[in-house]
Amino acid sequence: MSMHANNNDALISIGFRIDTMKLLHEIADCGLPITAGVLKTPLNVFRNLLSRVAQRATELNDPELNILMLSLNLYEVSPTEIQKAIESQLAIINSKPKNLKQQ
Repeated sequence: MSMHANNNDALISIGFRIDTMKLLHEIADCGLPITAGVLKTPLNVFRNLLSRVAQRATELNDPELNILMLSLNLYEVSPTEIQKAIESQLAIINSKPKNLKQQ
């Protein structure tokens, strides 16, 4: 599915992003009562797995995947530079010939 045809474009275009790692930290370290400590382990495993996914995404360097990673704040990009990075990736997507966009 092409990113430009995706319903998520509206969220990205209005600047909706999630700081995923901070969210997971808040849930694991601040949002859980002490009695729910058993949930910290799966959240930390999930956080580590997302870090590995982000690393693999940088290796693949797919513009549509990069936009998703940027929107989830999984790349090390300054918050003030994220929108510019997303626009750069959209430009790459839009510069592809139509027959390549469908792949």
